[in-house]
Amino acid sequence: MNIREYYQKMSNSNFHASWISLGLAVIFFIGHVISLIPGHIILITAPFIFFSIGLYISHRIYESRIKGLPHDLFGKNPGLMQAEHILLTFLPAPTLRLLLFAPDGSLMGEIRDRNMKWFMWMIPNFLSMLLAKQYELVNHEGHVRAEYHIKKGLFNEMSIMDEKGRLIGSYLEKSSFVKIEGMIYKGDGTEWMPIHMPGSLNTFEIVTKDGQKIVSYQQGWMPVEWERRFKTNTPILTFSGNVEEVPRFIIFGFCAAALNHRSN
Repeated sequence: MNIREYYQKMSNSNFHASWISLGLAVIFFIGHVISLIPGHIILITAPFIFFSIGLYISHRIYESRIKGLPHDLFGKNPGLMQAEHILLTFLPAPTLRLLLFAPDGSLMGEIRDRNMKWFMWMIPNFLSMLLAKQYELVNHEGHVRAEYHIKKGLFNEMSIMDEKGRLIGSYLEKSSFVKIEGMIYKGDGTEWMPIHMPGSLNTFEIVTKDGQKIVSYQQGWMPVEWERRFKTNTPILTFSGNVEEVPRFIIFGFCAAALNHRSN
């Protein structure tokens, strides 16, 4: 997948959802006409109609972005373990499907829930947040590079494994409803990266206890060249130089834990 294919998927998804919502409004209207559904028909159908209009507008926006993409879209894919900048986008999913793009629009990998059963769409978001989760990090070739197991509960408690199932780290979140506080641990249980950041998650940095900056995260600004391919508010991870594989796996896992219900 590349950024053009991502926009096409989002456009198609919004288009189909728009017609489904409009279809439900028509069904309720017919049910009211034949006296199967009592009540004020405008109040019943209006939410579906407005939702349908909003989704169709979103569909047209994505179509416009596809037409505006440059022809020289892609360069050399640096890979997840070498890239300095990684842009995060979401695909519609019942829990998490986080796509990881290079600035040139090529897909480098994704973080996805291993449980993508259809009935997960039926579970309300506030209940889904409490369930145990198993995520996996895959590269652009579809190979699993890391796994993330989150225990059930309101606050994240996550174990991080490499592709061979070896424990390489963990993340324990403290109880707080206004900000994100916690600690990332090494595989041997040693404290490694303290987490102190606002609940809004617009901008933050992760630094080790020794003062080594690992990564920064920002949302709401990007170079003009990137805006030809991505929306301005697309989140961006920027890794410091020479960050090795294990810290990158850890950061991707933290992002999965922190963002798992923000855009789904």
